[in-house]
Amino acid sequence: MTGATGASLEQTVESFQRAVFEQRPVGPEHYSEEYFSSDWREGDNRYDVDTRRKIEARNPELIKEVFAPQKVLDLGCGPGFLMFFLHEIGVDVEGIDFSPESVELAPEPIRDRITIGPVTEPIAPEQGYDLVVCREVFEHLTVLQVRRAVGELCRASSRFVYVTTRFHPAPATLLDFTTQFDVDPSHI
Repeated sequence: MTGATGASLEQTVESFQRAVFEQRPVGPEHYSEEYFSSDWREGDNRYDVDTRRKIEARNPELIKEVFAPQKVLDLGCGPGFLMFFLHEIGVDVEGIDFSPESVELAPEPIRDRITIGPVTEPIAPEQGYDLVVCREVFEHLTVLQVRRAVGELCRASSRFVYVTTRFHPAPATLLDFTTQFDVDPSHI
């Protein structure tokens, strides 16, 4: 913060502390079929295999080509479409998601590979995941939960961690704790 006064610096610190210590995540019931079918999916788009296949495009093949994984864990897998596409090309994949509806919405061949639970809980490293994927999950967690989740990501993978976050319209203000955004209530 160039040229910040003592008062504005103090306000920024207070805002940051509130963001860290007063954040409250939404519960698993927020991640319903309606959640997965709304948001950016305008018109007649559905959160189904065909729509996701168009969106994912070459991602599964690139993941296989770049990381050459034998066993993948997808943390915050949602209905497991990336898992399904990796499964189709011969990758052994498992997922963890917070929402019980994720299993119900998942393609049949991978439903039994999704475990319901928070991404902040300990993951057994003896499972031998050589790639842990965590896409567009951290924005749904509090700062303290992100810290725990990152620790679990690193502990669970013997080789690679692949993390993405949702597009932010103004990256320069991403960590501006003095600004409020009108966003999905699950985005903290």
